[in-house]
Amino acid sequence: METKVDIHIMIDHREYSVHQTEMTGAQLKALAGIPETNLLFLEVHGPGEDEPIANDTVVHLRDGEHFYDMPPGNFGTEQR
Repeated sequence: METKVDIHIMIDHREYSVHQTEMTGAQLKALAGIPETNLLFLEVHGPGEDEPIANDTVVHLRDGEHFYDMPPGNFGTEQR
């Protein structure tokens, strides 16, 4: 008998409950209604850069993880 998994993640400050331990970047974007062309990131706590998640990257989800998106034109630009 398969055990139901209940994992709570945050995407752009909204909580989602998923029932699988792995999803692709494209599936995470679809879940949150994010355009496929936007960049998706996994927040990394502590020092270091947040992890970019490509559409075809398989993410091993853990309870409490936070993701966010950014339009592709804003990546790497400095705000003034």
